[in-house]
Amino acid sequence: MKKLLSFILFLIVSVTTTYSNEKIEISLLTCSEGKEAFTIWGHSALRIIDHNQNQDLVYNFGLFDFNTPNFYLKFTQGKLKYKLGLHYSQNFFESYKNKNREIIEQKLNLSDKEKSAIINELNYLYRPENRYYYYSFIGKNCTSELRDIIIDNTTNDFDRNSLTKKSYRQELNEYLTYRPWLKLGMCLIMGYKVDKKTTQFESLFLPYYLCYALRDIKTELGKPLILEEKVHFKTNQHKKSYPFYFHPLFILSILSLVYILVRSKSLQKSFILIIGMIGLLMLALIFYTEHYELKLNFNILWCSPLYLVVALLSKKNLSKKKTLSFINLIVMLLIIPIWLLKIQQFELFFLPIYLTLFIINIRILRE
Repeated sequence: MKKLLSFILFLIVSVTTTYSNEKIEISLLTCSEGKEAFTIWGHSALRIIDHNQNQDLVYNFGLFDFNTPNFYLKFTQGKLKYKLGLHYSQNFFESYKNKNREIIEQKLNLSDKEKSAIINELNYLYRPENRYYYYSFIGKNCTSELRDIIIDNTTNDFDRNSLTKKSYRQELNEYLTYRPWLKLGMCLIMGYKVDKKTTQFESLFLPYYLCYALRDIKTELGKPLILEEKVHFKTNQHKKSYPFYFHPLFILSILSLVYILVRSKSLQKSFILIIGMIGLLMLALIFYTEHYELKLNFNILWCSPLYLVVALLSKKNLSKKKTLSFINLIVMLLIIPIWLLKIQQFELFFLPIYLTLFIINIRILRE
């Protein structure tokens, strides 16, 4: 049934360009965040209303199938296929209304030629052989696909190559203020490539960044690119901040203080065992993922998989433990200039973990 509906929608949009574009409206839809982790940054879609055929459709680049075999493994490896899908606008809007998610609709001020270019590209991308793509956090997602289509197919005054003052990581982190544990995890596994300053064009990889940027863009005639803007299902979403005692910085600082004061061997072993497992995960991501955002991660210098070996070595192998701890200590120091030079961003939650590991290595060397 879904395949039949998809085929019918494809036939509908395929004949769109045979009619006059004067009665065609194209709008960017920007959807607010949802409850699930993957919806934190919101969502983007493109709405096309064709009054010639009395059709109202939404193009959505954010579709994926949770029933895909080895879903989480493929997502981690960067081998999960997303796809461009089509929805009837009424169904799309109803779905977001039921989830209490706001939608900003921005009708674009386009010439007939620009409308044709956008519709033709969407029709081309919706072909069965083209509609699937490999998702990337910052390089290829539901928003970046629409950014490319809108900016590339319109004549405008957008200065796409000038540098911004923000990096990819800083933009992503803005939405994680109320999700500190998720922020900690993402800051740990993302490599230095997300710390480069973005160009104006690159910065529009997140829904609201694209939405806000379009408000300032002018057409070749000096008119606003946004012809009209309205909000559907305006919500008053109150973001709950974490109490300080649930914040990772507080909890990690307390654990670090407990370790320093108690000097427990079992606590030390548990701590470095966890760090070693995290380091092993980071190493696997560096070598086995296609997500270039996760490669070349200098955090592995201090959050090293070698701690896993140190934790598993028995008392009889004290000399080996000391050798590994000495290596860990030296390698830990290498991350400091990387942080100071802002090659890869330092996060405050790292500090109690880093200091605890430093003390552990010193204590092992003094055994």
